[in-house]
Amino acid sequence: MKRNTVPGTMMGAFLAAACLLLISAAQGQEGADPSGLGEEVLRSIMPGATAFTFEDGNAPVWLALSGPVNGDGELLGYLFRTSDYPPEEIGYSGPIDVLVGMDTEGVITGVNVLSYYESYRSIRGDFLATERFQPQFRDKTVTDGFEVGRDVDGVSRATITSWATSRGIRNAARAVATAWLDGLDLGQEQQWADNVRERLSIETWESLIDSGWVRGMQLGMEDDSVLRLSVAFMGHEVLGQVFVGDEYYSLAQRSASGRFDQGLLLLVAVAGDSSEPFRQELLSMSQGGRDYEIPRPRFVYAGSGDAGKLDGHARYAGAIVLPSDLDINLPFSVHYTAGDGRVMSVENYQVPAMGRALANGEPVLSLAEEQRVEEAARGPIASMLANADPVQVVLIVLVMTLAMVAFFTKITLLRWIALTFTLLYLGFVDGGFLSISHVTNLLKQGPAMLMDDLPILLLVLFTLVTTLLWGRIFCSSLCPFGAVQDVLTRIVPRRWQWRVPQKVHDRAIYLKYVFLAIILISGFVWAQVSIFQYFEPFGTLFYFSQSMLLWSILVVFLLGSLFIPRFYCRYLCPLGAGLGVLATLSPWRIRRVPQCSMCRVCERDCPVGAIRGPDIDFHECVRCDVCDRRLLDRAGTCRHDWQTITVRMEAAGKA
Repeated sequence: MKRNTVPGTMMGAFLAAACLLLISAAQGQEGADPSGLGEEVLRSIMPGATAFTFEDGNAPVWLALSGPVNGDGELLGYLFRTSDYPPEEIGYSGPIDVLVGMDTEGVITGVNVLSYYESYRSIRGDFLATERFQPQFRDKTVTDGFEVGRDVDGVSRATITSWATSRGIRNAARAVATAWLDGLDLGQEQQWADNVRERLSIETWESLIDSGWVRGMQLGMEDDSVLRLSVAFMGHEVLGQVFVGDEYYSLAQRSASGRFDQGLLLLVAVAGDSSEPFRQELLSMSQGGRDYEIPRPRFVYAGSGDAGKLDGHARYAGAIVLPSDLDINLPFSVHYTAGDGRVMSVENYQVPAMGRALANGEPVLSLAEEQRVEEAARGPIASMLANADPVQVVLIVLVMTLAMVAFFTKITLLRWIALTFTLLYLGFVDGGFLSISHVTNLLKQGPAMLMDDLPILLLVLFTLVTTLLWGRIFCSSLCPFGAVQDVLTRIVPRRWQWRVPQKVHDRAIYLKYVFLAIILISGFVWAQVSIFQYFEPFGTLFYFSQSMLLWSILVVFLLGSLFIPRFYCRYLCPLGAGLGVLATLSPWRIRRVPQCSMCRVCERDCPVGAIRGPDIDFHECVRCDVCDRRLLDRAGTCRHDWQTITVRMEAAGKA
């Protein structure tokens, strides 16, 4: 039985064809013809280019080079097809695909309409290939409007096709510019439109009604059904995209441009369960005593109510092409006359300020810009108060109040309550502790850096005032890492704690002043370099740093604090060093009594080693209240009056 076989000649032909296809595909990727039009057409769109290479992705383009593909040729620009950048624009009867060239500055170098279908093209011929239409796009930039009748001349009796072609070129060029031209400014008007989009993106259909963007009217029928109409100004592309979606707005605008040379759109959303169908010719408008009829051509379809902000709030939508002599800067009314002669109206609809600004080519501020303007008008203090979180303010005031009550009453329990609150809230919950970074930024930027954060400002003011008056109260009660060290000292057996030799201690305390100087100098000399985190463990512990180096440094600090009370405060804290300098100005210091000249109880128990008999080194004192409580509790030799102690000393001397 003979098998069916492929003749050798047929197999050879098949393999040859396959090779040709592979070669063709490879050339398509590396060659000079991404569109199949030939090198001459491509070079007419991108003059000076000698090679083209394809780059796929979300923004597919052909890179136009002045040299070989694999050489060192200069990049001249990009070739792209509008059909690669949806939504694809539809002309009178079908989609329009355009090959576009754009240089590296966002300037169009040429266009070529590749394909389009029009039902009357066979009668008129290739009416887009005129001497004026395609060449007029050359030298336009992505910041231009590409609007037929304004900066683009349309083809007579082909307005819809002209409009779709221009819009497709503009949208694709902007998409390519956004993807490939980093930092390209698309122009002020585009930025204003983006600002409107940003501001409206946070709105709902209901909030648009509340703000007056959308106004409604309704009419009840005899069978208890209801016809509801909503109107909203969408006389700019961004408004149409927000309200009804890009595709529906494009459809409405294309229809409008095919009927009228100019005219902004007013959305009319149809909802309700009316048994009487909506009829667009029953719409009318009025302004300043003048009435406007809305004939059928002035009403265009604007979607099924299933896109944009309108989604779910209408059965379908249309748009009125506003009469050219209607002033959108003044209120106007919209009326609907039902079949039985009853009229429902939206009276005195005022186009919102943002809508008028867009239509008139005027600035629209972003939310951030508007906030800055409002803050400038209110003044820095009022702005800071308005922006402050009241809960944060109350909590920071509470912790400061606890610290001061504990300080003045000398009640140990209150001090531990304040320390616990400081550790949990300022440390782990809010992270609003003071840092040496605040000092460096304050020196570089001035007080303005504090005007955006009321809790931090309150904490800074509290620290400065209390330090200048009484010493380092912040270190004893409002420093979360100081609280960590006090907790460690409390839970570690006393026999584990080391007493640092006096000579070593007296020299080591100056390390923190060296660290302070290093941080401040580096902050001025290398403003972009941050090194404070290597000397301060606050951020590592309370923000859970991802750096193993910073965690290693923190472990060293904690191990030191296990064996030496307030180890970090004594020898390493740059912020404590800065506060120690301020504390030398404090008028109200810890009082001393004659017994202190011979007693060593407070000196032995001082957590930072700041006491030498009757003397206290106020640079180092953190106002922990150990000394003050000894006096109040009459501990040690304070139990006896000075005369009794003197007699005992004399007796001991004679003995």
